[in-house]
Amino acid sequence: MDPRQQRSRAALHEAVLRLASERAVADISITAVAAEAGVHRSTVYDHAGSVEELLRAALGAELDELRRGLPEAGAGPDEVDRAVTAVTRGVLEHVARHDGIYRAGLAEGGADHGLRAMLGRHFRESGRLLQAGAGSGVTVDVPGQPHDFVADAAAQFIADGTVGVIAAWLQRPGVSVEEVLDVYVRLVPPWWPRDLTAQA
Repeated sequence: MDPRQQRSRAALHEAVLRLASERAVADISITAVAAEAGVHRSTVYDHAGSVEELLRAALGAELDELRRGLPEAGAGPDEVDRAVTAVTRGVLEHVARHDGIYRAGLAEGGADHGLRAMLGRHFRESGRLLQAGAGSGVTVDVPGQPHDFVADAAAQFIADGTVGVIAAWLQRPGVSVEEVLDVYVRLVPPWWPRDLTAQA
């Protein structure tokens, strides 16, 4: 992507996030996003086919940046625990910054706009990368079951559970990032990295 396209994408992401924080996503038009970003309407379609797709891309870009904090291969267990917990805190802070968008998208029976699936995919990929980079300590062996099946099931389990925790949190205004992180690190299974001392 050339610098001009990168600038357009950044402007569109900022615009759709700003608009989605002010009104329902269903009430936002491509024309409104283009006007807010200061670009031609056709430029929006160069980056996304709909407002919902652009919104998912904008939120996903922030999450992808956070994922860069996951540990590299060869990191020790304590380093992995600290890094995973720090990235988890970053994700929760991201959700808190966009709480109105996520609250509407994850509410039971609400207009999802693909946010639940987008978060699930993000966390599954993070789990897959973590298992690949940090080694066998980030998964569990089940005698008689293929390792790839157990690894996939583990990544899905953590992903769906994490989305569930976030959805439950958003229904309880006033609960802080640190409080939900305290709950989360105690809910994940013993084989999943987490730094319990981060809440001390």
